[in-house]
Amino acid sequence: MMVRLLLISVLLLGGCGPTLPRQQLPTDCRAEAPGEQLVAQQWLHQPVIWRLRQAALLEIGPKKIALEGFLRLDLVRRQARLVALNEMGLVLFDLTVNTDGEQLERAIPQLQQQKGLAQGIALSIRSIFLTPRPQVADRLRKEGSVERLLRQSAAEQVQFVFDCRGDLRQTQLTSTGQDWRVQYNSYKVYAATRLPSEIIFFDQQHAVKLSLWLREARQEP
Repeated sequence: MMVRLLLISVLLLGGCGPTLPRQQLPTDCRAEAPGEQLVAQQWLHQPVIWRLRQAALLEIGPKKIALEGFLRLDLVRRQARLVALNEMGLVLFDLTVNTDGEQLERAIPQLQQQKGLAQGIALSIRSIFLTPRPQVADRLRKEGSVERLLRQSAAEQVQFVFDCRGDLRQTQLTSTGQDWRVQYNSYKVYAATRLPSEIIFFDQQHAVKLSLWLREARQEP
């Protein structure tokens, strides 16, 4: 799962790259929540530890790779540990990711030889689950059934899109070295918490798309 830079280096790309589908947001209500509420209630802000089982489809050019991932997501320490398997159940890699670093615990020999393996996987995991996150200081903009929290500096621009139910639906970051967005779709209730059952990561710069489907979610005591 999420082996963006790795597969860019090992696959021969050709043909048309993947595209990001148009996101469907509810329009039957108005988005009126204050920025503080949007930040506090979104699921990545909750002080819990999740164990997630996900199916994944990675698309790079014409290539499509199906994977299975087991993710321990610690939202208190802002750390994720991912174990990824292929369709035959073989463990491909085991990686621990923090907001500012990563540690490759193990990987099959073919992957260990690939330069930038850990960094490429970690960047995707961070973008989806760890950072950036909405902040109270972000500028709030209301647009009917949608609200946006915006943050801009000399180095980058970040925006978070919330629907009228208060669910985080998109994160987008644009800078000199990065151009990607994440869509969070099909929220369902797991352990009394609303989680997206579908997540789509799209790297505009490298034309890479990763689709995740949540199969199981539980909280650690």
